[in-house]
Amino acid sequence: MHASTKPSTYIIDGLNFIRSFLLTAHSAGEETLTADLIAWLDELGQTRLSGSDFRLILDGGYRNIGPTRTSCVSTQFAENRTADELILETAYYLHKNNTRAVVITSDLELGAKVRELGVKVMHCAKFFNSFYR
Repeated sequence: MHASTKPSTYIIDGLNFIRSFLLTAHSAGEETLTADLIAWLDELGQTRLSGSDFRLILDGGYRNIGPTRTSCVSTQFAENRTADELILETAYYLHKNNTRAVVITSDLELGAKVRELGVKVMHCAKFFNSFYR
């Protein structure tokens, strides 16, 4: 799949995104990288992906990562379930309501389940490399 600039709702597997390639490329910790990711997605939603919104979904409970909601980004913590379950539920809901959705994950098993729902999937590194300046 190529990266599209059509307005979409991007559902991002947050820790998978960070751990799949960002954490090894930077010396900052997960919390700092998560805050940086939120800021980058917000900027992206105001510029190159104008009209899109981002749902950053993180495993575990709330962590103090700074602002978790911006004009384009909402961050959800999976709390008592897995991020994968929340991602699947969100993707299913958006698809059934005719909202253009794309799941960003490097998790092959999750990607296969999302595709079964009829929702597009993009690998984390491909998404990042498509839009990082």
